[in-house]
Amino acid sequence: MQLKCSLAYQRRQIMLDWWEKNFATCELGNHRLNERAMSIGYVLSQGFGKALPKIFSRATVLKRAYEFLPTPK
Repeated sequence: MQLKCSLAYQRRQIMLDWWEKNFATCELGNHRLNERAMSIGYVLSQGFGKALPKIFSRATVLKRAYEFLPTPK
């Protein structure tokens, strides 16, 4: 059991490091966009490997994340 908890902690730390490297210092030219990018990145880092509807707690938050993330047209 302790090994399983240790692995979960290590995975969480790796994802927090990923979030910090990729989102914590983003500069999109507008503080609201910066905050949205950081919050989306943080949620993604906590739910890494899961589908977006499983990661985001509410439908409105999920919709805003989809609208914010770049998608090919």
